[in-house]
Amino acid sequence: MTIVTSLSASDSHWEGVILEKILFSISKEKNVVIYTEDENIVSIIKKIKHISISKDCKDADYVLNNLNKLNSSCKKPEIVFDYSIYRKDSNAICVFFWQKGRPTIRFSAKRLQNFGLKVNGELSKFVSSKN
Repeated sequence: MTIVTSLSASDSHWEGVILEKILFSISKEKNVVIYTEDENIVSIIKKIKHISISKDCKDADYVLNNLNKLNSSCKKPEIVFDYSIYRKDSNAICVFFWQKGRPTIRFSAKRLQNFGLKVNGELSKFVSSKN
């Protein structure tokens, strides 16, 4: 259930569209800074306007974690790509993965609240109080 590592141009495009929607549904800013250690995510994010990539987690607004081995000193809200990571990681505010060819998105209401975040717009229906 992780983000696909060998994406076609079309898959990469759709993952970019979905990540953009996720980030801007929770962000209060017009420009978002993310941190990730995954080169596949970097290549997707580089194509999105108003999102930049930081080389240091401390300078980022959000972390996109696909590796399950992020620096534990980084206490930023995370978007993860594996449901098992989402369940275990207290910083994971959102999970995004493909299931049966369809994108699956879930936000944790409790974790969003812990970071002082709120999901706005059409993605608010994916906020769950279970985690």
